[in-house]
Amino acid sequence: MKKAKLNPVAAVIRREFGRILHDRVYLFIGVIAPLIGFSLIAMIFSANVPRKLPVAIVDQDHTALSRKIIRMIGATPIVLPDNHYTGLEEAHKALNSGEADAIVVIPAGTEKNIIRGEHADVAVYLNNVYLVKAGLLKSGIQKALATLSAGIKMQTHLAWGESKAQAMGKIQAVQLTPALLFNPYTSYEYYLTLLLLPVLLTVFVLFGTTYALGTELQYGTGPGWMETAKNQLPAAMAGKLVLHTLWYFGLAIVMNLVFFKTLGLPLRGHYFLVIISEFVMIASYQAMAVFLVTLTKNLRLALSLGSAYTMLAITFAGLTYPAFGMPAVAQVFSKIFPFTYWLELFVGQTLRGEPLSNAIILLWCMTIFIVAGLCLVPRLKYLLTHEKYWGKI
Repeated sequence: MKKAKLNPVAAVIRREFGRILHDRVYLFIGVIAPLIGFSLIAMIFSANVPRKLPVAIVDQDHTALSRKIIRMIGATPIVLPDNHYTGLEEAHKALNSGEADAIVVIPAGTEKNIIRGEHADVAVYLNNVYLVKAGLLKSGIQKALATLSAGIKMQTHLAWGESKAQAMGKIQAVQLTPALLFNPYTSYEYYLTLLLLPVLLTVFVLFGTTYALGTELQYGTGPGWMETAKNQLPAAMAGKLVLHTLWYFGLAIVMNLVFFKTLGLPLRGHYFLVIISEFVMIASYQAMAVFLVTLTKNLRLALSLGSAYTMLAITFAGLTYPAFGMPAVAQVFSKIFPFTYWLELFVGQTLRGEPLSNAIILLWCMTIFIVAGLCLVPRLKYLLTHEKYWGKI
């Protein structure tokens, strides 16, 4: 019996599946690397925020108050105090070598000054090279010292015969009541995972698709690809990209599970819009892969430009620094990344619960990238079927 002939799309899918299995680089870029990347991000930020950062304590007072200061600082979850240092020079060596992330110096006479009702200074030296750690340490130590200071003032006012309410009114005449709307736990897992996992996804989408298309040009296998698709360009592109699209969309679903199930990220908008936006984002970066391969006619250069393109999106997307605060040129530049529109849609639907109309506009903006890539597909076919463009390094 004659075997039933596959339709062009199915034939290209089978051909692409075989290429993935028999090309170790292809298999690594398309399948193994995304799994490793997602797993590493999940493990690195599973602790939510940094805990127990080493802080060198230089106690020059050696009194009951100085010991209480050390206990108060050590009670904050961010600080792991180490008070075996005998002098500031020794503590500075620990800071410079990385053994400590900060130094707290309690000068001699601190308790005496407090008893006299005078001002006492506690010096804090921070390694500000690592902004996140320095900021957390500064906040934690300040809160501990502020709490201790308020307690001392409270005891003083009570000793003067004032009631607790009167004393509290003088210590904190104006009280701040913070309401954290979009990241209530102040968790860096929310912030960093929300940034890194989608960026990793876009990196692998662009790299995987660029490699899939670029190797056809690099090794001159384009005519075989078109022949498998019976020279039907839509069938060739559909068969080439369907496996990649489904795989990356599956990774996006896993990413959503991490966000909404593992991290407990709030979902105040429409989940179906989140799903649609991720599918459109994947298609947008696949279209950009078509653009890069067609523009450069060179696999290596296309991969290099793709790397820069995806990494620049981190800076200009507006999560690490708000886009409205950037110079006008940077604001315009941020619009050349599909990730910018997806991130705005995702944050709007998950954290802010924005209306449907906002999301539709952003989806249309991402669609422009897809249309631009589709317009270059005929040119890509021309490059793939003409030998003079093959094998460029």
